[in-house]
Formats: sequence, structure tokens, C-alpha cells
Amino acid sequence: MKICLAQLKSTKGNVQKNIKNHIRLIKKAIKLNADLIVFPELSITGYEPELAKELTASIDDELFDPFQKLSDQNKITIGVGMPTPYKDGVRISLLLFQPNKNRLVYSKQILHDDELPYFVAGKNQEYIVIDQTKIAFGICYELLQREHFINAHNNGADIYIASVAKPNHGIEKANSYFPSIAKEFNTPVLMVNSIGFCDNFMSTGQSAVWNKNGQLLEQLDETNEGLIVYETNTETTIVEQLNIKKGTVSDADKLFQIYLAAKAELERNSIFQWTDNYPTQSIIEDDLRKGYLFVLSHGNEIIGAINISEIQEAVYSTVNWQFDDSKILVIHRLVVNPIHQRNGYATKMMDFAELYAIDNGYTSIRLDAYSQNKKVIEFYKKRAYYIRGEVHFPEREFEFYCLEKSIKLIENN
Repeated sequence: MKICLAQLKSTKGNVQKNIKNHIRLIKKAIKLNADLIVFPELSITGYEPELAKELTASIDDELFDPFQKLSDQNKITIGVGMPTPYKDGVRISLLLFQPNKNRLVYSKQILHDDELPYFVAGKNQEYIVIDQTKIAFGICYELLQREHFINAHNNGADIYIASVAKPNHGIEKANSYFPSIAKEFNTPVLMVNSIGFCDNFMSTGQSAVWNKNGQLLEQLDETNEGLIVYETNTETTIVEQLNIKKGTVSDADKLFQIYLAAKAELERNSIFQWTDNYPTQSIIEDDLRKGYLFVLSHGNEIIGAINISEIQEAVYSTVNWQFDDSKILVIHRLVVNPIHQRNGYATKMMDFAELYAIDNGYTSIRLDAYSQNKKVIEFYKKRAYYIRGEVHFPEREFEFYCLEKSIKLIENN
């Protein structure tokens, strides 16, 4: 069985937007052949106690029909976080959608003192069984309460999954507690956390998997969305995570060498889109100082970079853009170190840029690509970027195509 943990950033109170983001990650999990995907605590609304009452919805609400449809069609069980209404108040719940079965709700049974003004505790533990494996769930605070884990163990749970929204000090406690409890009870423990600002704290990711011996098999970083897929039979993991953040001026030398290597690789293929005067180290340093250049790295190694800003070239004014009066995001200078090319890293950076556009309220993305770089043109066309016109830049023999993509199209995919 493959269990997927989906670390994500929820937008405060924006249920429709958050559902779209869930669906995007569920589709990724389906491609990775996951049998179960679990999201962080209150993932549909964000962890926002003061908003919970007005945002409640029962599991049978048609709002959640897309999850049931995905579950039925792809034989995947889906667990999402949502405040649910009950006669005695609002509960913090994990909604479970199983293929061609009735929907289930597990509600947090042990509340933190800070939650008592807003929520009431659930009464019962829910379990699901996939491939003869019994899975128990815990939600945030209760996962550190020993009695909750023991109760699940005594009821025959083979795996324990914690859905949380935790700041860094909470993650430190989990990192200390889970290895020992997993080893003591010979039970794998999985934890999925959110990222970004929640209520009055910053949720710091670090979703993780510990095996039955208490060994940490995998852990995501503190700031990026991502997936961990845990294969229960082989105790192996697969990670899908964008490790992209704004670069610093100290990265300038390494980045410029990558741009030079990429330029040389293009020229070996008779593509002369970059010149001795573009991009220069001073251009790269200026991008970094202004916070426009985002860097993709693995450990200490820089793999590539992408410029994301609202800065448009002067010649863009000659192009018949479809979204002239809208909020526009512009992409420049996407580069991948040649030794890492053809590994999907350009796709990862474009995924990041498009998610950035969604999160920041842009209506479309613009970019330009050298007309002789046929592979790049095809790459953008496959991502539904449309050519709106042509422009010329100094020292290049051929034109650049100007391409554009609607953010609505991204959100609907």
C-alpha cells in the first residue's frame, strides 16, 4: 500500500481556492499510484479557530463531491481537514472519502486549552482498512497524548497517521516523541503538517515518516509544499517537493556560472538566444537584490533559477496581449544547469511560478522564448501558453515569441 502525505499551504478561509489546491495535489498522488492521501489539520479552511463556526460544512455537503468522485474513479482514499457542525458545537474533523463507500468523519477527541472556546471534542475513533492494513488517525494536539496512541494500538491499528497544524516548537516535540512511540509499539507513524501562517502562528511543515523501528525515513522542509509517498510493504519513500526560495546575493557567482554553462549548451545546439551582454553577472546580482530570482536547489547544490516579477520588457507594449488591463506576472531567465537538464526541473520551476501567480492574485503570466529554441516553445505550448506576438532583442538574428497563459486555466486544471 502507498500512503501519501500532502504538505500544503491553505489560504485563510478561502474554501473554494483551497479545494482546488487539494485536487491538484490529489491528482499528483494518483499519478504516483497512492492508495491513500492525507492532508493537514483543517486544511480546507486553514487553521483559523475564529472563522471555524461560519465555515462549517457537513461531510455530505455537495462541496465535497469532487473528492468522492476522485476517490471512486481512481480507487484512492482521501482525508481532508474541515470544521464540522454538531448539536453540541463545532468539531475539528478529518473527512474521509473512500472508493464507493460511505463517507466517514473522524473528529479530534482531545483538545488543547486554546481550542476550547471554539470547538468541542469528538466522541469516537474512526479507522479505515486498506489492503488488510488498519489505519488510525490523530489530529494535532492529541497525537502527543500517550493514551490516544495506546487506544489506537489496543484496537489493532497497524499504522498511525497524524494530521497537524504545528509551529516549529510543536514539530520539535513531535520529532522527539514519535521515534520512541513508534519503536515501543512497533508501529509506523506518519505526520502531515501545513506550511504558512495559521491563526497566530507560523506552521512549519516538516511532514515526516517514521518506520516501526522509530527510524526517520523521510522529512519534508519547513517552507515548501510537497508530497511524501510511503510504501508500507518495502518501507521506502518517494518525495515530490519544490525546494525553491528567493536567492541571495551570495548565490550570484554560482548562478552566473550556471547561466554561462547553459548558454554554451544552447550554442552547441546552434541556438544563440543569449549573448555576451545578456545575461551578465550584474543582471543576476540585480535580480537577487530585488528579490526577483528564485533558486531551485538540492541540499547545497543549486540546480536552476527563475526570475518572477511584474517587470515587462519595453517591447512588450507592441504585443496584442489578451489581458492588457489585468494583474500580470512575468517570467524571465529560467535556467537549469546542463548537468541536471532533462530531469523535469524546468517543469518544477514553472509549477512553482504558476502556484505563486495563483497565491498572489495574478490573472495571467507572460514570458518570451527564442523562436529557434523549438524544444522550449513546445514545452510552453504543452503548458497551455499561447503565442500573442513577436518581438526582437539586440544581437539576436531571429525573433522571440511572446507567450501568455490565463491563471483561470491553471486553477481549472
